[in-house]
Amino acid sequence: MKNVFAALVLILAFTTVCFAAKKDVKEKKDEDVITVPQEKKVVIEDLIGKTIAFTWESGPFKDEDNQLLVVDPNTMRLSVESGMNMTDPSTIKFEVIQIDNEIFILTWRSEEYAQTLVMTLNFKTHMIYEVVVTEKANYVSQGPFILK
Repeated sequence: MKNVFAALVLILAFTTVCFAAKKDVKEKKDEDVITVPQEKKVVIEDLIGKTIAFTWESGPFKDEDNQLLVVDPNTMRLSVESGMNMTDPSTIKFEVIQIDNEIFILTWRSEEYAQTLVMTLNFKTHMIYEVVVTEKANYVSQGPFILK
């Protein structure tokens, strides 16, 4: 009987200590809450009138310099500064989805070149990624960009 009583006293003491420690930790957590400022959300409207200049570092268009001028939330003008022969800027109607505060995916279909393009702009890393899908092949390119 003494052993049972001693075990109950130990269990009660242990439970009390655990409860007190848990309460102390919760109070500390409440006191130590640090709020992290939200990242600035870049929206497509912020880019209207701005030019995204980029150079492909990999893929079939490696070392090609391009510029995208955002005309409105669904229109841009693409000009190739070096590389592919493109004499006049191309006006592109695109669809856009924002997947993060600073990441966009743009997509459009080029009937002229019989291809679909999917482009990802990452404003956190200032990298641009592109997948070009044709009837016969897929091409992937990436490179850094700056906003002018």
